[in-house]
Amino acid sequence: MKIFLSYARKDIALARELAKQLSRVGFDVWNSDEAIAPGDNWAKKIGKALDDSHLMVILLTPKAMESDWLRQEIEYALGSRKYEGRVFTVFAGPVLEAGKDMPWILLRLPHRQVDHNDFTDAVSEIRAMASTQMSHSNA
Repeated sequence: MKIFLSYARKDIALARELAKQLSRVGFDVWNSDEAIAPGDNWAKKIGKALDDSHLMVILLTPKAMESDWLRQEIEYALGSRKYEGRVFTVFAGPVLEAGKDMPWILLRLPHRQVDHNDFTDAVSEIRAMASTQMSHSNA
């Protein structure tokens, strides 16, 4: 199953770690850092990746919403029927900041608060979500 990993550029190290952990359990993770080369048409590549992916995982940290690209990707997923029930947010940061820094709409969707780069529980929940989605699409 292909996952579109959305994150702010400043969080590249955390995104790489999350992508590595998701790949380790069998996901095909689309990560703009690896998939887009200098000179590529960013919008076209991201659009194709969004079309090709089955789930979107959003990595948020305090102040990540300052990224225009991240906000646009989130808006796309929230407005797309394709991603209905297929968006999972990983909030990496202090617990007390989650409600203030994460958009309220994402708090209503599946999400997990993590400390630093321990994504174990989040990856397990994403696997469960993917498994549920696969069983619904096969029904």
